[in-house]
Amino acid sequence: METDKLNAFIACAVEQTGALDVFVEEQRAVSTAVRSRDWPVLEKALEAAAGAATLVSQAEQRRKTAWENLTLSLDLPSDASVFRVSLSLPLEQRPTLPDAYRALRLAAMRARIETEALSGFVGEAASTLRHTMEALYPERKGHIYGRSGRPNTAATSALILNTAF
Repeated sequence: METDKLNAFIACAVEQTGALDVFVEEQRAVSTAVRSRDWPVLEKALEAAAGAATLVSQAEQRRKTAWENLTLSLDLPSDASVFRVSLSLPLEQRPTLPDAYRALRLAAMRARIETEALSGFVGEAASTLRHTMEALYPERKGHIYGRSGRPNTAATSALILNTAF
């Protein structure tokens, strides 16, 4: 086994960990702008977060390629676990792979938690605003009635209409 492939994978994992950390910081900036209702700052923060997400995606592709090259050089399937791959490494190199993978997983978990927190806050704020508007202006509420004649609540998701109607 070439140590170059192991080092390449570890370098890609470290790069992706760094990209995820930058993404988390950008998500925090988005969250701060949303909570402070600073819309110009929010627009800039969203652009920066989108750029960071692109970097994470590119780093993921490089890491995936490096993983496939590593497992191929060890005659293992590309879906082999980190534990299985580390057992195929020489004894002195075994700790490096799980350590890099663990750091990557922690960075990914931080990114997921930050994204879910922002999503939950924005969802609650939208729900509160919708209920407030319905209470303040009930006559302007967009009523949708079902077959039974009772009002149905409109879904908050996008509606796609067939233009052939």
